[in-house]
Amino acid sequence: MACTLGVKYIGYNMIAFGITNFMFSVIVGVLARHMAAEALVGIATVLQLGLAVFLLVWIPDGDLTPVFFAVSALWGMCDAIWQIECNCK
Repeated sequence: MACTLGVKYIGYNMIAFGITNFMFSVIVGVLARHMAAEALVGIATVLQLGLAVFLLVWIPDGDLTPVFFAVSALWGMCDAIWQIECNCK
């Protein structure tokens, strides 16, 4: 990312990750009471594998700045599920 967008965007991407992680930690904490843990872990697994494949095949372009933020936010969603489900059991 630093090569494509510049160093100035690294902090903003970390903020996007952190805010999304926080918001979805709260949401997943509520959902965990009503959904099976296997379903939440399955959602996180599919989403994170999809992101990993996307990052492997994607050629970064400086004109697609929102994609960088979307990937950070989606990764934050996955991380929130992993943190809640792995620490609650």
